[in-house]
Amino acid sequence: MTKTDEKFLEDRIGMMETDGWLDLVEDIKNLEESIVNLDSINSEKDLWFIKGQLRLINFIISLETATNLALEELQDGNST
Repeated sequence: MTKTDEKFLEDRIGMMETDGWLDLVEDIKNLEESIVNLDSINSEKDLWFIKGQLRLINFIISLETATNLALEELQDGNST
């Protein structure tokens, strides 16, 4: 069984409304604050590792906004 794009996005929004998701995002925001300290970067390897962490953090933090925008665009496209 395959989901429609709209169902996929609605399910994702439903997941993001759970306490578990909200706790995860809060933990990730706290992690972000701890790794942006430049004093913790001792080498180029550390810099690349932190860059990867920040990309993932930003993806998760922005996922709700991106999902809502995608659902709105999909629904707007379906109503015309």
